[in-house]
Amino acid sequence: MGTQEKMEREISLTELFWDILFCWRQIICMGVLVALMVSGVKYVLDTRAYHIAQNADVGQESQLTAEEQEQLEDARIMIERIENYQKYLNESALMQIDPYKKPVIELQYYVKSDYTYNYTQDNQTDYTNDLMSLYYNYVRSGEMSNKLIEATKLSIDQADYSELCSVSQNGSTMVIIFTWAEGKKLEEISEFIKSQLLEKESEFQEVGSHKLKLLRESQNVIADTDLAERKNTFSNNIAYINTQLTNLKNSMSEEQLKLLNSEEGMEEGYVKTEPVKPVPSKKYFLLGAFLGIFLVCAWAACKMLFTARLQNPEEIRALYNTRLLGEVTVKSKKKRFLSVIDDKLLAIKNRRKKKLSVEQQVKVIAANISLSCKQQGIENIYMTGSEYENADIATLDMLKRELTSQNIQVKEGGNIFYDAESLKQGTEIGNMIFVEQTGESIYDEISNELNLAREQKNQILGVVVLVY
Repeated sequence: MGTQEKMEREISLTELFWDILFCWRQIICMGVLVALMVSGVKYVLDTRAYHIAQNADVGQESQLTAEEQEQLEDARIMIERIENYQKYLNESALMQIDPYKKPVIELQYYVKSDYTYNYTQDNQTDYTNDLMSLYYNYVRSGEMSNKLIEATKLSIDQADYSELCSVSQNGSTMVIIFTWAEGKKLEEISEFIKSQLLEKESEFQEVGSHKLKLLRESQNVIADTDLAERKNTFSNNIAYINTQLTNLKNSMSEEQLKLLNSEEGMEEGYVKTEPVKPVPSKKYFLLGAFLGIFLVCAWAACKMLFTARLQNPEEIRALYNTRLLGEVTVKSKKKRFLSVIDDKLLAIKNRRKKKLSVEQQVKVIAANISLSCKQQGIENIYMTGSEYENADIATLDMLKRELTSQNIQVKEGGNIFYDAESLKQGTEIGNMIFVEQTGESIYDEISNELNLAREQKNQILGVVVLVY
């Protein structure tokens, strides 16, 4: 059973957080990649469904005979007519009024002109009737209807206005009849019409001098048989077409009925919806991005939980009960893309630590080793490690020079667990310092070489950790 299986490691949530944060490249790449994949798959599926929905009706109708298609088209026309008639009965303002209790207001006008005919000389044509025609056309115009609807806040359109307002002209006289369900509203409408005609009187003076006189104004409730007959006509038309449609459906095949019902939404609980042309979904893009980020975070957490390599210098004390002489932060020689971001993150992570250069860190470690050696009267030491051959040469040379300058002789070698010559040299000297590396040194390898050194009665001065 390996050492890694025997020991229990404490996982720092802070270290896990920083490990995930330093995976920002993978987070961005995986987030974008999975987002594009998820939204792309969704778009492809929606596009396929859209084309199937578009071609479904065409495919069904193409299977019908010419006579069956003609019957289907007749049924569609009947349904459309029924809907139009019913819509008019339900929405027309005039159709909402009780024909037997129809409130109306009547305004009678005539034009009194200053025109006189002189038999002794040529005269201009009598303009009296022309003036009344101008007033007549104005009352029926879109300008008047728009102004009245806006001013009185009627919930109607111009088509309703043409039905509610009746205007007739006879020579120099004009009769305006307006109907509305509310009596108070009729008074407001009457006052507005009179004010508008009064304004137009001054404008029409250019045609000829005249005065527009209001002969009579009355408000009544009448029984309008014509309106009642009109309502009945529409209702009878709907009933007649429904009868025709029912007879036509009885002669249709199941395929015709199914197609007609699916088109018009006549099946019970069915709501017709037109297929919508698909577009890339922002929702699925964001969902894919979050999924990609989650996968990277899970990967980083699993990597830290199940790793076989040294994660931080403090594990030397916790796992191996061995003195930690110090740590050296070694910058990678290989510049990664946007490494400046890594430097910023590292600066934030170590913001509570005093910033030391590599030379200063090496000098502190060398001083620590030198003091330990002097206290024990040691002049020669042997430096080794489980991954010593792969350690940063510049840092090791710097450490050896510092120790040599303090009168300590240094020899070095490879992993004593696998290299017999290194084991022999190290045992002859008897004083060992191990150099390990985060992310490189394997837990079992560290344990093997430390145990072997103790079995050979060597004195282990401590461990130096190179942090990458």
